[in-house]
Amino acid sequence: MIRNVNLFCKTFGPDQGQKHAYPGHPEIELALIRLYEVTRDPAHLKLAQYFITERGNPTGVNGKHYYTVEAEARGELEYQRPSYYPQPKSYWYQQAHKPIVEQETIEGHSVRAMYLLTALAQLQELAPSPDYKKALDRLWTNMTAKKMYLTGGIGAIKQWEGFGIDYFLPHGTDEGGCYAETCASIGVMMLAERMLQVCHLNQDRLLRY
Repeated sequence: MIRNVNLFCKTFGPDQGQKHAYPGHPEIELALIRLYEVTRDPAHLKLAQYFITERGNPTGVNGKHYYTVEAEARGELEYQRPSYYPQPKSYWYQQAHKPIVEQETIEGHSVRAMYLLTALAQLQELAPSPDYKKALDRLWTNMTAKKMYLTGGIGAIKQWEGFGIDYFLPHGTDEGGCYAETCASIGVMMLAERMLQVCHLNQDRLLRY
């Protein structure tokens, strides 16, 4: 496993000769941070941090968005799009429309969003940043106050298995929503646990001062 991860560390990153990229589905970030908690190898935490913070960089690869560059490399047409995109370049589906610290509202595929924010909360515990904390609080509040069912379900829109506009929480699929898949709710529990740990960590720091 460590050999594979070390290959990732060598391949991806901000340096010359590395691929300035990040995954479509943010899962490896969680694994990298958990691995770092065991190995304490700074390269593992550094790569997780890079994947989290580079995501959504509009000029990351020769002045272009990474997903645009990848689409061009695959030979996709300019207006070609996956079925779950309502329009071309709907990068908010993967929370890649802006860097995470600049996002004002929670958007896109709900499970992806939960994994990404859980990883950000883990990162906040290990490498605290006011920008990370503000983003976590802002997106958590937007989700729980405006985009969550009373049951705790999230991700009302079936087409992209994710979030719609604020307060769009239909009561049935015939009304265009009510998707709220189980794995998204599990993601909420993962994020809630990490948010609680971040809150306790902040309280401990305040007590020390």
